[in-house]
Amino acid sequence: MTRLCALFLAVLTCCAQAVEEAARPNIIYILADDLGIGDVGCYGQQKIRTPNIDHLAADGMRFTQHYCGCSVCAPSRCTLMTGKHTGHSAIRDNAQRGPSEEGQRPMPAGTLTVAQLLQNAGYYTGLIGKWGLGMPEDHSSPRDMGFNYSYGYLCQSMAHTYYPPYLWRNNERETLAGNPSYDVSMKGVIEPKGELYSHDLMANDSLKFVRDHHDKPFFLYLAFTIPHLSLQVPEDSMTEYHGRWTETPFTNTKHYANNETPRAAYAGMITRMDHDIGRLMALLKELGLDDNTLVFFSSDNGAVFPLAGTDPVFFQSTGGFRGYKQDLYEGGIRTPFIARWPGKITAGSTTDQVSAFYDFLPTMAEFAGVPAPADTDGISFLPTLLGQPGQKQHDFLYWEYQSSGGRVAVRMGDWKVIRNNVKKDPNSPYELYNLTSDRTEEHDVAAEHPELIAKAKEIIAREHTPSPVKEWNLFPAVPPKS
Repeated sequence: MTRLCALFLAVLTCCAQAVEEAARPNIIYILADDLGIGDVGCYGQQKIRTPNIDHLAADGMRFTQHYCGCSVCAPSRCTLMTGKHTGHSAIRDNAQRGPSEEGQRPMPAGTLTVAQLLQNAGYYTGLIGKWGLGMPEDHSSPRDMGFNYSYGYLCQSMAHTYYPPYLWRNNERETLAGNPSYDVSMKGVIEPKGELYSHDLMANDSLKFVRDHHDKPFFLYLAFTIPHLSLQVPEDSMTEYHGRWTETPFTNTKHYANNETPRAAYAGMITRMDHDIGRLMALLKELGLDDNTLVFFSSDNGAVFPLAGTDPVFFQSTGGFRGYKQDLYEGGIRTPFIARWPGKITAGSTTDQVSAFYDFLPTMAEFAGVPAPADTDGISFLPTLLGQPGQKQHDFLYWEYQSSGGRVAVRMGDWKVIRNNVKKDPNSPYELYNLTSDRTEEHDVAAEHPELIAKAKEIIAREHTPSPVKEWNLFPAVPPKS
C-alpha cells in the first residue's frame, strides 16, 4: 500500500510538473541587424512595407525610449545576453579572433547568459541567426552559453554575405552547395548571387524549431541578419520596389556586393524579413501557441551610415535622430522595441519607459520566476509589459564604444551626456543635451549645467571597469590637463 501511495504521488507530481510546464509561456526574441528605428512603419517609415512588424505593435506594446547595448553588433548582443552594460561586459567592441580567423573574441568561461537562466528554469533554448560572441574552440559558441540548439552564423564577418559557403548547425559546419567562397578577412568584393539565401534558410529553420518544440516551453532567440550589409536579396523581393525611385547603381565597393538598384534592394530585404515574421506568427496561431507566447522585436543598433549603397537619409532610417551606427547619439543607440503577448499586454499600447538591452535578462528572470544575478546592470520591465504597479526606473543608462577614438555616453533622466574622442584626447569636451526639448541633440548646453557634467563624470569613473582586453580600456593613461 505504501508503495502504491508513493507511486501515486510520483505520478501526480509528474502530471503537475507537466501541466505547469505546458502552461509556461514561450518566448521569442526577434533581433534585426542594423535596422534603424525609422525603418519600420509603426515608427514612421513611409516607403518600406512592414505590415507584420506593424501588426506586432498593433497587437502589443511599442516602446519609444528603448536602447541597444552598444552602437555596434558584438558588444550590443553581449549586453542583451548577459544583462551588463559595456562598462562591465566582457565584449566591448567588434574584434576578430585573428586577422584571417573566423569568429569574434569569446566571452569568458563561466559567463551567465539569459539562455542559461531560462534553460535552468525549464525552457528549451534555441539561437537561430547571427551569434558573433565566440567559436566552439573557444568554448563560447551558443551551445556553450546556454542554447540547446543553434543554427546560422557564428562569425559576424561571414555574415556580411547572404550567400555564405556554409552555416553552422550546433557546432558543425553545413556546406551550402552552389554558394561562392568567402574570405572572412573581408578582402575582395562579395559575389552578389548564390544558390542558397541564408536568411531564407534561417527563417525556415525557425518554423521547424517551433514545430519541433511546441509541446514544451521554449525560448527562441531569432537573430536575423537583415538589413546588415551586403545589399543582397532575391529578385522576387525587389519586384514591388523596382521603378519606384531614382536609383544610383553601387559599383565601386572594395568589399560588399555591387548592386544596380540599392534602394530597391534595401527595401526588399526589410520587407522579406517582415514577411517571414508574419509566417512565424501565423504558425503560432496554427499550433495554438499565440496566446501563450511572448514575442519581442528589436534591432542590435541604429541604422548604418551611408555605405555600400545604403541611403538612410532617403529612407529616414534614423527616425529624425542624430547619428548612425557607431555613434552614441540617439540615432546610433535608440532602437525599435515591440512586445506582444495577447491577453497580457494591452494591444496598441505605447510606453515611454526608459529601457535598454541589459534589462532583458532581469525581465526574463522575473518572468520565469527565478532570481536575477546580483551583478546585473538591468532592471525588470515586466511591470510595464503587464500594466502593473511597481515599475522601477534607471538612475542612469551607460554606454561605451571603443573604436573611432573612443566614445562614452550617460543618460540621466531627460539629460544625455556624450564625450567623443576619449582615447585620443584626454581633454575632449563633454556635450550635454536635453532629450525632451532637444530630441535631435542639436543644442549642446554643457556650459550651462556644470553640475550635470560633474554628475556624469562620477558615473563614468565608477561604471567603466578595467577590461582584460587592453584596447577595451576606454580611458588613456595620460591625465587630463587641470
